[in-house]
Amino acid sequence: PVRSGRWQIMINGESYKVIVAEAAKLALENNRKATGVDQNHFERIFIVKLLMDQNDPKKVAGAVGFSVREHKIYIFKCKTALLGTGGCVNVFKTRATAEGQGRAWFPVWNSGSNYAMAAESGAEMTMMENRFVPARFKDGYGPVGAWFLLFKAKATNALGEDYCATNLEESRKLYGKYVDSLGTCMRNHMMMIDMKAGKGPIKIHTDVALQKLSETMSKKEIKHLEAEAWEDFLDMTIAQAGVWAANNMEPEKVPSELMPSEPYLLGSHAGCAGLWTSGPEDFGPDEYSWGYNRMTTVNGLFTAGDGVGASGHKFSSGSHAEGRISGKNMISYCLDTKGEDVSFSEDHDELAKEIYMPMETFAKYSNYTTDPNINPHYIRPGMMQQRLQKVMDEYVGGVGTWYMTSKSMLEEGFKYLDMVKEDSLHMAAENLHELLRAWENFHRILAGEAHARHIHFREETRYPGYYYRGDFLAID
Repeated sequence: PVRSGRWQIMINGESYKVIVAEAAKLALENNRKATGVDQNHFERIFIVKLLMDQNDPKKVAGAVGFSVREHKIYIFKCKTALLGTGGCVNVFKTRATAEGQGRAWFPVWNSGSNYAMAAESGAEMTMMENRFVPARFKDGYGPVGAWFLLFKAKATNALGEDYCATNLEESRKLYGKYVDSLGTCMRNHMMMIDMKAGKGPIKIHTDVALQKLSETMSKKEIKHLEAEAWEDFLDMTIAQAGVWAANNMEPEKVPSELMPSEPYLLGSHAGCAGLWTSGPEDFGPDEYSWGYNRMTTVNGLFTAGDGVGASGHKFSSGSHAEGRISGKNMISYCLDTKGEDVSFSEDHDELAKEIYMPMETFAKYSNYTTDPNINPHYIRPGMMQQRLQKVMDEYVGGVGTWYMTSKSMLEEGFKYLDMVKEDSLHMAAENLHELLRAWENFHRILAGEAHARHIHFREETRYPGYYYRGDFLAID
């Protein structure tokens, strides 16, 4: 395997996913045979909230969601549940605009549901101030890791300077020993010093890297390497190949711009926001293990991947391993509580009314105006998302402020977030797809507020290059 450092091994994601899916398919089939249950796999259901046990509000008892293809709601009763719905994207105003707005580094369908549903259920959250701002190929968000690690490409400012070298001492004044480890956020910080000083654009010299490799490799080997590079993008980020083609660029002949993205909330990559869970019994301080491995502070509620806080750098394979850990411990939990039952008090009709309220709002008021997009009685999900993104960008340190915020800015932002939450109750959905977008917004708003409040609590710039507290620029 191709190794990068002590822990990382390059995987072939397109093959890996099929192998994992095959194992899951077999497990579902075996379960149906063993239990006699006809259906144990439900697709295209958007879960909107967890249901708590009516006799113990700190215990999960079920979940409710709706089909995005049919007018049906699904109510599940369970003794244990796994939240594995990813991180949060599109909570901040994006660099991509108009028809390109769906282009992001992290999956756009990650709407903060993992954080929002857990928070609403009373689960303790941790390190929600953390975010990830990846510096990637501008506009396409294509991965740079292969170019840096495999092809040994270098990035410089417009003057040809290594910004990590020229800004080293200046950065050390505020961030001391953290500069020496040169983590991702610190490289971002040094890059942005030059960008704000007008020394951009920052470019990665893919052309020079391949030229240097050609000095020690045959033409056949170089062609194979170029093919590997293109396959990397066609497998993972087709949009990046599209950006190069649209701009008449061949990365083996010309350098490409780098740009730090809008912030994302996650707990699996170079980020560690999420829920506080119990760790393993055989590793770490005693207070880190107080229950079943990867169970949250809500009994029976487990999480994995982006959902687990304070446990970053898991990436794809680590998140998969964490899912397996959760699954095994969920079985242990069920066996240990074999004689117990759970129940919830929510009325089915009331749940349906709550879920479909945006559609009812649209049906009731859409004919009030000649243009259904402009209406004093409601706001459509697309507009609501833009309103949330504007608040987060301007007050919680998005791209528009170079990731800078402060106590006074955050507290002003909280006022607007209160109004965003108030207005979100008036969202309207014309169809099931828009209903999905509405509920994504409900979750995004809660995730965004959790992020903002954790930054407000941390009187320090904990992750320079990801966000800055202008009133507390140093790391405490």
